[in-house]
Amino acid sequence: MKIVIVAKTRMGSGACIGALTFDGRSLRLEAEDKETNNQFNMDYEVGEVWEVQMRSDPNIIPPHVENVIITEKRRLALMSDMAEFIKLQMPPITGGREVIHEGLTRKTKAGALYLAKRTGIPQRSTFFWIPEQGLTLDTNAKRIRYRYPDKESGFTLTYTGFQEPVEKIPAGSLLRVSLAHWWRPPEIPEGELRCYVQLSGWIESDGEDDDREQPRANPRVLPSLESATKPKKSIRNLEGAQVDPSSIQKILKEKFGYEEFRPLQEEIIQNVLKRRDSLAIMPTGSGKSLCYQLPATFFDGLTVVVSPLISLMEDQVLELQEWGIPALYLNSTLTHAEYMHSVQRIRAGEIKLLYGAPETLLRPETILMLENSHVESIVIDEAHCISEWGHDFRPEYRQLNTLRHRLPQATTLALTATATHRVRADIKKSLQITDANEFIGSFDRQNLSLSVVDKVAGVAQVRDFLNQHKKQAGIIYCSTRDNVDNLTDQLQHEGFPVLPYHAGMDSQTRRTHQRRFRYEDNLIIVATIAFGMGINKSNVRFIVHYDLPKNVENYYQQIGRAGRDGLPADCLLLFSYSDVRTIRYFISQNAPELRQGAETRLDALLAFVDALNCRRIPLLDYFGETYQGGNCKSCDNCLDEEESDRTRAELDTVKENLTAPALLFVKTALETQQIFGSAHLIDILRGSRAKKILKFGHDKISTYGKGKEFTKEYWQHISIQFIRLGLLKRTKPHGSLVITDAGKEVLNGKKVFGKVAGTFAKVMKQEQGKYDSTLFEKLRVLRAKLASVKNVPPYVIFHDRTLVDMASYFPHTEADLRQIYGVGGRKVTEYAPHFLPLIKAYCRENDLKALSKQKTRKKRLSSKTGRQRSEYVWKQFQSGKSIDQIAADMGFRPGTIFRHLQKSLSDGREINAEYLKKSSRLSAKDGQRVIDAFAEHGDGFLSPIFNALNEEISYEEIRLWKMIMEVERGKSPS
Repeated sequence: MKIVIVAKTRMGSGACIGALTFDGRSLRLEAEDKETNNQFNMDYEVGEVWEVQMRSDPNIIPPHVENVIITEKRRLALMSDMAEFIKLQMPPITGGREVIHEGLTRKTKAGALYLAKRTGIPQRSTFFWIPEQGLTLDTNAKRIRYRYPDKESGFTLTYTGFQEPVEKIPAGSLLRVSLAHWWRPPEIPEGELRCYVQLSGWIESDGEDDDREQPRANPRVLPSLESATKPKKSIRNLEGAQVDPSSIQKILKEKFGYEEFRPLQEEIIQNVLKRRDSLAIMPTGSGKSLCYQLPATFFDGLTVVVSPLISLMEDQVLELQEWGIPALYLNSTLTHAEYMHSVQRIRAGEIKLLYGAPETLLRPETILMLENSHVESIVIDEAHCISEWGHDFRPEYRQLNTLRHRLPQATTLALTATATHRVRADIKKSLQITDANEFIGSFDRQNLSLSVVDKVAGVAQVRDFLNQHKKQAGIIYCSTRDNVDNLTDQLQHEGFPVLPYHAGMDSQTRRTHQRRFRYEDNLIIVATIAFGMGINKSNVRFIVHYDLPKNVENYYQQIGRAGRDGLPADCLLLFSYSDVRTIRYFISQNAPELRQGAETRLDALLAFVDALNCRRIPLLDYFGETYQGGNCKSCDNCLDEEESDRTRAELDTVKENLTAPALLFVKTALETQQIFGSAHLIDILRGSRAKKILKFGHDKISTYGKGKEFTKEYWQHISIQFIRLGLLKRTKPHGSLVITDAGKEVLNGKKVFGKVAGTFAKVMKQEQGKYDSTLFEKLRVLRAKLASVKNVPPYVIFHDRTLVDMASYFPHTEADLRQIYGVGGRKVTEYAPHFLPLIKAYCRENDLKALSKQKTRKKRLSSKTGRQRSEYVWKQFQSGKSIDQIAADMGFRPGTIFRHLQKSLSDGREINAEYLKKSSRLSAKDGQRVIDAFAEHGDGFLSPIFNALNEEISYEEIRLWKMIMEVERGKSPS
């Protein structure tokens, strides 16, 4: 069917589309992918002719009877004369309020038109109207309205279209009018449902009463978003004056409480103050926010900050207000009254910084307000969202050039913590930023300790890690909702203060859990990647990846949520090759053009996981930075090296000798003509009878079956090390393994050393320096009380780093307090009367005096966790733990634990038969029935036993009792 697009209105970050058929039917087009595509319907433009396939919408609620769901679509052409087509297919109504929606409308005290069910419902929600008088722009409400004059002071229609707002719509213009969805104000839950009348767009008449100075729009086509966003002026950099560095330093100390800048901060701030558009790439926790917050205090006008997440903008506004800097945000959490009060303050010039999401800032009413608000700077946070090559691309970020074109006098600062070279180039091209104005900080977060441990007993490993981080806030990331729920249940059962967070929970519970994490000091969140981007919590002391993230960007962004206050924080990744297989499966489901990039990013992450040297080397290399710091003393590999205190040659002798498996692997690649990948070579070594092996005759080569003693997982682990060691290299695009010169040396007898599964066992525990922990806790309790009174998160009052400083130097006077990290003039005035008496009383009781501030040295301790799974299971079982208990610790099914016990028995380890019996759920009588059935039918197969027991006893129990019998008679399981 052919249709013509006659209206396009805003709906979140997508669009609501009105259309007419060539037989006069009005349609409202619903996108089939609306739930997964936040840019739904944005490809339609008013005036276009489309060919579509559609089906009826089962959720139609009168008067919204025009809804159809589009299943296929194809753009054809532009309609030659829109006005004539509309008048022919859907004749417009002429008159005043009495003709609108069959005369059933009512109006609020402010004049807004609406419908209520009690007064009747019209037959449809959409029509065209030719007003007898002109409509004037009204910007006194939260949304733009157009006012129509009548005897009773007029009425208004809310404007929701993409057209450029004009001061006056002339009488005789052709307007499309529709109804919003049924709605009641949240603050009046018992109030009546209403449908408000809204204006979607118009085609102006050629009437003589049009006295506007602006040129008329083309009467044939309603203006689209693209025409509305063409720049009024070219963007240019207005060179600003040089600001005295001493003035900047004074603001840094007086307002923000910092003695000195972090790397690049001062250069970026000077660039912004000189009115130069800039791009800053700085890791989380490096002080990006200060780069625009400090210049905002110098500017006379407004700094607008584009921030994608509500919780993040709320935290930053609260913190700015604590510093005495007037700041606001505009988002959906504000009531109508709060929103309008904020708008009034912005228009009055009372605000220095305004935060908003792209969708809010791109609304026509917001743009009109900003055009009249002396905007001096536009800040684009999370700027990697601009790039299609980024890991978190958001189309609405691409539209921010609309805002920049409308505010050409404003300086732009783009900020992000994660951007590869390609992403940076894309951002600069989109925002027209020169290389000279690009600032790239080091991606090395020196306060983060990085550790990778093989996931042997996941739950138990997490439990041991949390016991090293008691009374600390942290985040545990899982890849699935089920893992979140299961791990949360296990940890809650063991008494840890954990809360779950994932997209499958209702929105109110998610908000409650996120708020509790922000406002309470010691909570732990177990979450999918849906959690964390909007968290500004400075004292997150650890990040655990219970499952493998998809790529380096995700990993780096997530660990970046720890240690934002600059104090030490631990990052632990539990690694399992089963996670790699899962990720590769989902990559295989991607579109073909996306698979290569996803595989490359996964390989980069595996290079980090399998690194034998400092973990910062592959991590920073991914972002184009060369690590030159030597032993970082803050990752498991470097601490391994430091503890050995030996030369590199001596260190090789304490690593695992992998010469034999390396020789087998390289030789297998040679004998198969170097045209296969690692999976095929591993199948050969383990004696697989797969069709592919037999087809190529690879069961006949010399190495076939020679690697059976090692598990598939072991081979997968060390084969990647062989590639990392340069013995083989992958070819593109098929991933075949080709032997290098170094690999040929292995064939000639060169030895190979490396790590094997189970040796990634370093978990760091870092002290925060020498400070009085008892005083620190007292200060933390006081901070929590003050935060509760003010209804703000505790870290908004003071960061943990500030409290550590207080507990290290014991300030007694306001002058002493001003020397403490993060204590500016406003905070001295407000909080000195609370904190100084507590510190002085504590010092009197403990005979302590105020100390001059000096830097403290930070110690790092380490402890080992992680063992081979089978060995771990066997030791736990022999200590008296049941199969169910071990399964719970490891996050596995009982059957998996049983198979590990079978392997231990095969390897000749002793198994306690009485412990096996305790793991059985059968009575002694039923256990004897199983033994008798084996005696009668033999122990070759389980099916005859299952049938002989009338299918009353599970295979799991039958296997267990078979093992009991074998242990008691000293026989290994078959």
